[in-house]
Amino acid sequence: MIWVEEVMTQVSFCLSETNSCLEALQRLTETNSSGWPVVDKIGELMGIVTMKSLVKKVISNECASGELSCLEVVERNPVVIKPSLRLGEAWACQFDLAVVIEEDGQIVGVLSRSDLAVALYHEAEFQVKELEAVLSSAHNGIVVINSDGMITSFNRTAEGFTRVSRERAIGRHVLEVLVPLGLMETLETGKSEYAQKFRVGRGTYIMNRDPVIQDGRITGAVGVFQEISEIESVSQELATVKELNSELDSIIQSSSDGLFVTDTAGIVLRVNQTFEKMSLSNAQSLIGRGIQEIEEVIYAHSLVNMVLQSRQPVTIMENKNNHSLLVTGSPVFDEEGKLMRVVINLRDMTSLNQLRQELIDAKRLSEKYHQELSELRNRQDNGGMIGTGPEMERVFELIRRVAKVDSTVLLLGESGVGKEGIGKLLHTQSNRAEGPFIKLNCGAIPEHLLESELFGYESGAFTGARREGKIGMFELANNGTILLDEIGDFPLNLQPKLLRVLQERELVPVGGAKPRQVNVRILAATHKNLEEMIKIGQFREDLFFRLNVVPILIPPLRQRREDIIPLLYHFRDRFTKKYSFQREFSPEVIEAFLEYDWPGNVRELENMVERLMVVSAGELILASHLPVPFKRNASKLRGVSVNSLMPLKEAIDEVERQLIDKAIEKYGSTYKVATALGVNQSTIVRRMARFRRADAESSV
Repeated sequence: MIWVEEVMTQVSFCLSETNSCLEALQRLTETNSSGWPVVDKIGELMGIVTMKSLVKKVISNECASGELSCLEVVERNPVVIKPSLRLGEAWACQFDLAVVIEEDGQIVGVLSRSDLAVALYHEAEFQVKELEAVLSSAHNGIVVINSDGMITSFNRTAEGFTRVSRERAIGRHVLEVLVPLGLMETLETGKSEYAQKFRVGRGTYIMNRDPVIQDGRITGAVGVFQEISEIESVSQELATVKELNSELDSIIQSSSDGLFVTDTAGIVLRVNQTFEKMSLSNAQSLIGRGIQEIEEVIYAHSLVNMVLQSRQPVTIMENKNNHSLLVTGSPVFDEEGKLMRVVINLRDMTSLNQLRQELIDAKRLSEKYHQELSELRNRQDNGGMIGTGPEMERVFELIRRVAKVDSTVLLLGESGVGKEGIGKLLHTQSNRAEGPFIKLNCGAIPEHLLESELFGYESGAFTGARREGKIGMFELANNGTILLDEIGDFPLNLQPKLLRVLQERELVPVGGAKPRQVNVRILAATHKNLEEMIKIGQFREDLFFRLNVVPILIPPLRQRREDIIPLLYHFRDRFTKKYSFQREFSPEVIEAFLEYDWPGNVRELENMVERLMVVSAGELILASHLPVPFKRNASKLRGVSVNSLMPLKEAIDEVERQLIDKAIEKYGSTYKVATALGVNQSTIVRRMARFRRADAESSV
């Protein structure tokens, strides 16, 4: 658990009413703090001076002379908290900047909400890792899914049970990893179920299932299972002994078939409950009577005689009360081979026929569920495209609807937003996914070559042409999809020929006379305003209408900032695999990424991630590695220094103080500070206490 005193910015002395605004600004800059306490002549807290208010004064030139007192910008009645307060309790207090005061009234520090948030994040991160360690050490298998059925937690025991690694399981749908265990039903019903037994292979397991409920809403489900094969084996052996001692009575009673046992004289010895129901009689009226006396089983009279004579199992078919019965008589011998019993088994084939029909119905239902599951997976598969916000969800939903038809699609959006990826996604989710996907950049091919590249040419069509001719891109994409990127750069003189392909699905190669049929879906993409180009005569209106059947506008990255962090880690993982080294991004870098407008969109983000990973010498990418446009939003780092000559012991103490302050500011807890500085946690705590005492003595 972390306390306020571990994450606050320590205050060695306070500002007073005699200090000027520029002195206060210098103090805040030296300590890299967003505010500082101000006291009156008797040392009582008057308020706080914030960096925001000071900068505003400086910008307005109201304190340019340096004579304006900091009292002019002091904020009265600041929030006051105790250094012994837990971080969670401090977060409940509403403040941007709080003053930390001891029980005796001594001002010991200031705490900004941003520093508190970072410390809470590190504390939560530690708790998550601690929980993962507990789950991994558990003897039972534990699987946790979210509201979409995706696995979010998967411990080591579950790996052994499923033979699927944790890395492969997490992030996948539970039905792709486990046989159906009811977790999806728990999501739907919200009911807890315990001691649910099931078998997988030769193993027997028992499972408990519980929903995860937050704010009255089901947000996931937890499954805990344990193998009980050994326990069940011992239980079965004990049951076997009991069954032998009771002359197998439990087996007879549990059979779904009608059973009764006679001796060699045909006297009924045992009758199970199923037979009682089938014969509409009770065991007391049957046991001890000769089989010839029982009218309900007159069909078994001759069967017993045949078994006694043949000393082998005998089966006959019998119809009784509109039921088709399969009757089997089996002999039972003792160890010496002497015939001791005759067991008569009655099986109602009507029930089996009903079960057969139910099996057929269940198979049909299973096929229906399989089809629905396949459709659900297709809806969740975005082909590697990253988009979590409502804008991209609308784009993906439109793609899922349009992909199943052959309508022409016009992809609109700024450069770098991912139009090619969307086009590829349209192809892979369409009925043409098995066919080719051809991409052509209309602006990258010279005008005099574009016609032959697209439509092909016949033998001898022009000087330098191949003797055998050439197949164009449209024919190469036959039965597939072609993406015409940068369609706004398509030459005006070739646009009628492209219009013919769109209208007639046929083309004429360069130098040819006979049209050729093509079966291809056409996608077009551009970052230009085609309607403006139509007005100035650079693009045909009829071609625009043919291309603009289904327009899809892909929003720029600055309008979907929620995708920045997922995209950042997606590209980081890709380049980690490509270059075989590990890099992490500091919080300052991530914050700078979120603040940046990304004029180059996703392509610029991808290039920036690769650049930072390549040029960074260490594993942690810092704000100092960012280019100039990013550094305007990145935090500046402090160094460790001694500003004047002093005794060596005092210099060592000062360097220790600065190092500990800097580490506390970076890591937020004494445990992590001790790890970073290579000492014990107790050493850090003692040093901090000594510095606080020294500060208190110097202030007196």
